[in-house]
Amino acid sequence: MPFFDIHAHILPDIEGDDGSRSMDMTLQMLRMAVAAGTTDIVATPHVNRHETVPKWEDIKKRVQQVQEEADKEQIPIHIYAGAEVEMNYKALEFLPKGGRQYCINETPYILSELTEQSQADQTEQLLFELMLRGYIPILAHPERYTRIMHHPDRVLQWMQRGVLTQCNMGSFVGAFGEHVQQRAENLLRHHMVAFIGSDTHRTDWRTPDQRAGQQQMEQLGSTLSSYTDRASRMIQGKPVYMPDLPSAWKEKKKGFFARLFH
Repeated sequence: MPFFDIHAHILPDIEGDDGSRSMDMTLQMLRMAVAAGTTDIVATPHVNRHETVPKWEDIKKRVQQVQEEADKEQIPIHIYAGAEVEMNYKALEFLPKGGRQYCINETPYILSELTEQSQADQTEQLLFELMLRGYIPILAHPERYTRIMHHPDRVLQWMQRGVLTQCNMGSFVGAFGEHVQQRAENLLRHHMVAFIGSDTHRTDWRTPDQRAGQQQMEQLGSTLSSYTDRASRMIQGKPVYMPDLPSAWKEKKKGFFARLFH
């Protein structure tokens, strides 16, 4: 099934990013992605990690170069410019009201990364300040933030007010550990996954081939079509809705033995 990957570190030689190390590696990553069914991919280098902020024009230029090289190599994939912006108060200094730099395809949608130190109250202030400035935050891999996921009801409240989420496909097959896998499954169970991404970094580390994750999601009763449809709307700057959000977060009940030995 076609896969629209909205989170990928495929650009070589971007300051502050830990993804592809060369154009050759990038092209091999794109070949791997296409072989696994990816038709569209958003290049999302780290921005504001350790206060390193590469120029948006440099990111766009590198995306254009990669697309040209992919076309020369006859790799059938569409590449869009974006970023994974670490959310702290410094980020507000370079994300002005109505701005579109570092947004996905220069739409209002912006992929927003937290850290293990991020607190729910501060995160809420930052996300809603972004929204007041005209951005639509997409919270990158919330399942990986232990402190934030101690309060999943807060994440639900943010989504009810317009924040979106992106889970990593690898989270569903335990690539980031058992606890992260459980959180991802709980988000999926609550219909709180708006988008899916590979979060690919290299040809041998977090690769673009996410077929195992796709199969696991299908076993959990979820198919890629809804995520592809949302991504297709998002990339055009169209509204993305989450009509099936629950009214409240409900923990999955544990069996007798699980409670006994918890």
